[in-house]
Amino acid sequence: MGYTAIVIAAGLSSRMDGLKPLLPIGEKPAITRLLDTIRAAGIEDVVVVTGHEREMVEEALTEQRDGSFYVQNRTQKEPSLCSVYNEDFRSGMFSSVKAGLRCVAETSDALLFPVDVPLVSAKTIRGLVSAYEEGSPSRFAVPVYKGNNGHPLLIPRLFYTEILGHKGEGGLKEVRNRHAAEMLRYEVGDEGCVLDMDTPEDYEKLLSYYGRKTDA
Repeated sequence: MGYTAIVIAAGLSSRMDGLKPLLPIGEKPAITRLLDTIRAAGIEDVVVVTGHEREMVEEALTEQRDGSFYVQNRTQKEPSLCSVYNEDFRSGMFSSVKAGLRCVAETSDALLFPVDVPLVSAKTIRGLVSAYEEGSPSRFAVPVYKGNNGHPLLIPRLFYTEILGHKGEGGLKEVRNRHAAEMLRYEVGDEGCVLDMDTPEDYEKLLSYYGRKTDA
């Protein structure tokens, strides 16, 4: 079974003082740290959805330590890191989710990563995938930390058509809620899967968490 990671890095970062994908966490920008984690979890096929300040985000992608695996199209068959530009990014995150899903092969399930949740662990990603495969591989799956849903959200290919065709309010959350009773909620001890960077205060909390883990 194949998986494609969709990293949403298109938002306006309106409540932050800087561009979220490029905010530093230790010695790396957030997007680089997240991509390193995704690859460490064994996911080699990655679509980064860009929008606001796309040139700056794409430049960061080319600076990956293995920059040769970055491509700007989806014509090749081998797993790759590519970017897709969402022209409609100002309308909200759901348009970026759709832009990413359109780039995923019909034979691949998707793992959805907002770039502002960059400290989820590779262990959590691997565990989520394993739990999904051991159960019924036809339902949404999400890691849960102390009762709170985290990221990534695993989206089975079964739901691509329903998501892409949804034009009502609520976006992805509305589609997901239709199937909430069947959702796999995978309990983890990884606080990083729920820490985001929506506000400067959130960012400081995330940096504090990163510092504690680094010092441990």
